[in-house]
Amino acid sequence: MAIAMMVDNPEGSQEVYDKIRAQLGLEKPAGGIFHVAGPSPNGGWRVIEVWESEEEADRFFQERFMPALQALGLIGPPPPREFWPVHNAMS
Repeated sequence: MAIAMMVDNPEGSQEVYDKIRAQLGLEKPAGGIFHVAGPSPNGGWRVIEVWESEEEADRFFQERFMPALQALGLIGPPPPREFWPVHNAMS
């Protein structure tokens, strides 16, 4: 079942996001369906993604995202991720 994931990072910014994306590369990760990012209405940076499963999202997070943060010297706990099942999506 597809899942949606949202990360609201009050410390995030477009500059940090662009550095992370450059470190990760721009190819679509396995299991990734949709990705959108921009300024959060509460300040900081928001990312919303749709994944084929929560397991695919977790695998990307552990195997690619966390190493990219470490390579950029961005230490500390990552912001929490919020998941929910996808009932419908339009494109």
